[in-house]
Amino acid sequence: MTSLLGKIVDVHCHVGLLGDTWPQWGRLSLRFLQSSSYPFFLAYARIDAKHVTDRVLREATERVLAESRVDHAVCLALDHVHDPGGTARPEQSTMWVANEYVLELRRSIGDKVLLGASVHPYARDFEDRVKALVDQGAVLLKWLPSAQDIDLTSERTMSALRALAHLGPHGNPLPLLLHAGGEYAVPPARHDTPSLDFHSWSSWDRFWNLFRGRRHWRKPDVGRVQASLRAAVEEGAIIILAHCGLPYFSSGTANDAFEHSDFDAVRGYLELNAQLPTGGGRFLADMSAFCTPFRQSFFPRLAKLPREHLLFGSDFPTPVFELSADPKEVWRDFKAVMKGHLDRLVVPQDNLLDVNLRELQAVFGQDHPMLTNFGRLWEGIRNPATPPV
Repeated sequence: MTSLLGKIVDVHCHVGLLGDTWPQWGRLSLRFLQSSSYPFFLAYARIDAKHVTDRVLREATERVLAESRVDHAVCLALDHVHDPGGTARPEQSTMWVANEYVLELRRSIGDKVLLGASVHPYARDFEDRVKALVDQGAVLLKWLPSAQDIDLTSERTMSALRALAHLGPHGNPLPLLLHAGGEYAVPPARHDTPSLDFHSWSSWDRFWNLFRGRRHWRKPDVGRVQASLRAAVEEGAIIILAHCGLPYFSSGTANDAFEHSDFDAVRGYLELNAQLPTGGGRFLADMSAFCTPFRQSFFPRLAKLPREHLLFGSDFPTPVFELSADPKEVWRDFKAVMKGHLDRLVVPQDNLLDVNLRELQAVFGQDHPMLTNFGRLWEGIRNPATPPV
């Protein structure tokens, strides 16, 4: 792997397959295919829903990655659901992406693709699998608790978190990319697991849970969740909280009553870094899936977060909007819509990774350190002589 120092790294890029041609590399469940988010993902990937296949998905993914001016993209695998005994339960997985598929994309495209590996913390061979993936170039591990049925307070998870403090190169940490907040893209493993992504539980959460009846969500023990993550970080783990824990649709105080937010919890995690030894474990947060009209109102609060603890990401193929479009661009889109290209109302014409990069730079600055923080972080892990972020 070439050096990542000074490189723009997208730490949050999803890939996937239906499973019709390469079932050994991935699968989307019927529940995923019937979800309300699936058509949007296809639209933003510019894929005709009537002709979608594994080959079409792969070609579209490779085209976006290869043509983007982003230097590197961490493509994310997603391991199967495992039961508490450590047995894989493929039938419960609404989305599965094999680590081998990301490696195949890397063989096709080159080192522009970085392996965002995924191994379920309940897996009996967790450490052996992680070590093997690090040997194959994994730069982080991905967990999505609601979709993978991961209890962050379980003994198996706590053991895995502690192990990640030394499973990276040279016994250094392997960063964990952990979803935080509400999840709308990948359906949960079961009706009661959406709250497994939560790092807070408010009176509004309790109130709305009353109306879910028999299909209520599990009440998270947020005290133990936060204590578990803090203990792992104190032992040297590096935990990246995805999306800064933001809600997706709520854009103001009044709307926060109707949608869960973990932003304050994530901000609290980042504040804990001041109490930790320099160069050891720490909390980070990624700035992915931010370029939407809904999250735009959070930009002033995000600008106050410590710049050295933020990482650049897209959450491709999550919708991205051209919030800073100039009049000429708006006019071009208008003419295209008038000619019948109605998708131009919402789907940008340019490479989606580039649009996301351009929009974040327009808001937070061309040289914001989040763009290159992961490169510095990884080089500090891979080469201890390199000062970490």
